[in-house]
Amino acid sequence: MDTSLYQNDPRWKNQKIGLQNKITIEQVGCMLTCFAMTVNHFGANETPASLNARMKAANGFNGAWIKGAQVPPQFPQTGVERQYHVECNGQPAPLDLIDQGLAEGSLVMVRVDWTPDANIDSHWVVIHGKRGDDYDIWDPWQKSGAPDTLQGRYGYGRKKPAEIILEAIWHGRGKFPKEQSKPAEPPPLQSKRDAVEAVQNRVLSVQPTVAQLTLRRQPVITQSNVIKSLTPGDVLVVQEAYQAGKAKIGQQGQWLEVQDSRGAQGYVAAWLVKQVAGDTAVSPPPAAVSPPPTTQLQVKPTTSSLSFRSQPVVATNTYIRTISASETLTVIESGDAAAKIGQKDQWLQVKAGDGTTGYVAAWYVTKV
Repeated sequence: MDTSLYQNDPRWKNQKIGLQNKITIEQVGCMLTCFAMTVNHFGANETPASLNARMKAANGFNGAWIKGAQVPPQFPQTGVERQYHVECNGQPAPLDLIDQGLAEGSLVMVRVDWTPDANIDSHWVVIHGKRGDDYDIWDPWQKSGAPDTLQGRYGYGRKKPAEIILEAIWHGRGKFPKEQSKPAEPPPLQSKRDAVEAVQNRVLSVQPTVAQLTLRRQPVITQSNVIKSLTPGDVLVVQEAYQAGKAKIGQQGQWLEVQDSRGAQGYVAAWLVKQVAGDTAVSPPPAAVSPPPTTQLQVKPTTSSLSFRSQPVVATNTYIRTISASETLTVIESGDAAAKIGQKDQWLQVKAGDGTTGYVAAWYVTKV
């Protein structure tokens, strides 16, 4: 049964997604669309637009990001359950578990590395069958002539499924073994094109390419709407969705809504600016490292794949690597760090055995 739906379908692609008013289903709706296809497979009748409305009413979004664990309970009549979830970025995906899930009648939503670019690796598709050493997929991004298998579409002639898959979530009717109940990590970032740039945690910055760039009240050239002149040294923060703004840079006739370092807001000609190297992080800054106590607290993961991050926030650009269940981490922050262990939404600053420092979710560790 073909249940294909597309985030870039003209019927809903321009609708705002989730609990915000800037980002659209087309931009970041790949996971939303995958969920619609999944629940429909088990007997529901949803579109990305209707599921968007249903989950908004159920407080099922963090901003533009859908709370995946809250989707199955919205469809009790189907019997579909979230059965298993694993992050496998930095290690081979568990193809044996995927094969087992498919054999039991489950669907597997997977996050894939969707371009050869090492910095862009976040798009969701649904695996619904096995084809030799490859997998049949429903892809929420409609592209004429694109292959309908995982390796065919995202292997780039060299990558295998175990490398392409960065995260997987199984959904079915209870036959596949469920993972142990535990506090859920914040929902993974999702997206296609725009959202792979982590819209909520990075902003686009630009600088003028001319000696005097005019900041205007409106995106039109008139003498009456001039606010001020800008110099090539001014850094301007774009007030639009990351990739939407990035696509305008250098384009004649396009305008960018920006704010300068002194708080002045307005519009500049996009064809007269360039992107600043790197992105401005707007996520919480890491806490200052204090001298470790005499007896240092050590912790170990309670999950087989714990994300090690450069900052205490779940985002594509904060991921360092995956910590295995056998690794011991030394807590390097001051205060009552032990009180955080097992607590939802708390983070611990730690040092790994190789000397790397970073953050781990405190609700996924236990004291050694």
